[in-house]
Amino acid sequence: LPRRAGRGRGAASGGSAGAGEAARATRETAAAAAPAVVGTCPRPGCGGQIFMGRKGYGCSHYKSGCSFVIWKESLGRTLSDAMVRSLIEKGRTSKLKFKSASGESYDARLRLANPATGELALERE
Repeated sequence: LPRRAGRGRGAASGGSAGAGEAARATRETAAAAAPAVVGTCPRPGCGGQIFMGRKGYGCSHYKSGCSFVIWKESLGRTLSDAMVRSLIEKGRTSKLKFKSASGESYDARLRLANPATGELALERE
């Protein structure tokens, strides 16, 4: 009989360990759902943080009137976090491949044309 009681306690403690694992997984999921900061807003005098939203990278001070945004889909490219980080820190990306309307490929960089709004431009090589 003592063996059965021991097994019963083991199963009960195993169940509570499973609940602890579920709580930890919930915390990790919540942390992953928080917007990741890509960098500091380049708008003069802002000081907010740039984070990825649903359709673009915007400033955390948007409620205070900062209109800085870089759209994920810009100038025929889907931008990555690394590209946006380079744009806000250096003002441009490394060389990228683009295709013209006629289908010819060419090299160009994306350039942050207006740090106040996030407007981008192509800088052809």
